[in-house]
Parts: sequence; C-alpha cells; structure tokens
Amino acid sequence: MIMEDTMQVYAIFANDHTKGTTQKLFNQTVQKLCTLGHEVDILNLYDRKSEIPFFHHDRSFMESNTFYQENKQRFLNADALLLVFPLYWYSVPAIMKSWIDLINAWAYKYESGTTAKPLHKIKHAIIIYSSLQDKQHLTKNLHNPVEQQLSETCRFIGIPNIHVYAVDQVNTITPEKLEQHFQEIFKICKK
Repeated sequence: MIMEDTMQVYAIFANDHTKGTTQKLFNQTVQKLCTLGHEVDILNLYDRKSEIPFFHHDRSFMESNTFYQENKQRFLNADALLLVFPLYWYSVPAIMKSWIDLINAWAYKYESGTTAKPLHKIKHAIIIYSSLQDKQHLTKNLHNPVEQQLSETCRFIGIPNIHVYAVDQVNTITPEKLEQHFQEIFKICKK
C-alpha cells in the first residue's frame, strides 16, 4: 500500500478506557502519521456517544441528524481511514459497529457484484485492534472474525488497500513488546 505524499486521514478511536494499551496505540499511530506530513482528523466515538444514532432506513431521519451529517462530510473529505479499537467478543465494540452502519448509508452505491461503487475517495485503511487473547487462537480456532468483517466491509465499499494489525495479549504485554508493535505499525504508516 503506497500512500500519497500528504493525505487527510480520518482516525476513529473506539475505547472508553483512555489510559490503556489501545489508547497508546492510537496516540502513537496518529503522532506518526502527523510526523509523516499527513493531516489527521480524530473522532473519539466515546466522546460523542450521546450523539450517535442507530441507523434507520428512513433517509429523512438520518439526514436530519447532525452527527450523521458531520461524519458523512468528514468521511467524504478523507483519503485514508484509521480504525483503532479493542476486540470485544471477537468483533468491534458496539459503538464502532454503529458508526460503520452510518458510513455505509452513503459511502457507496451498489449496482451488482461483490463490490459497490465507492462514493468516497478513500484508498487506504489501517485497522489496529488490541486483544487479551493471543493472535494464534483468534486466527487458528476462530478464523479471526473481526479481521474478516472489517476487511470485507472496507473492500465492499471500495477501499482497495487494507492493512489489519493486531496487538495481542495486552494484559501481559511488556514495554519492549509494545515498542516492537509500535515499530511494525510505523512501517505500515510509511507504506
């Protein structure tokens, strides 16, 4: 995935624990993207939790919601997407699922086939998640449903370059291991 010189990155964070490893992953990734010259637009979903509507097929209801309208514009302005969250029951936190449902209301036009026509200009998605479980268990035993869900969603709405990175066993992670993860994430940011 080769990123353009300067991009507008829409960075979505979904965790109410603001002192943990997931927050550190988000902060370090945003900082790295900024040092690489990218503009980063940050949305902490938990800061806006009372404003986030559940998706309704009633278009006039959705169009009248200010959070919906604001996020539509922020998403449409972006060249890249950053999603950072902890794994909850093998999926994204519910608050992020609500946000994903919202963006899917206007991010594409479905005509036919396995992908839709994108109505946005996002070409890159970086998805970083933390987990208490080890990556091997998630992948081997469960076929990693969160990676499948988000990769397929991004692909369907027309984001061609998707990179998913997992930081596992966060409850026992050492500072040295966390630093190794940061270095791997920084490599993704440079691509």
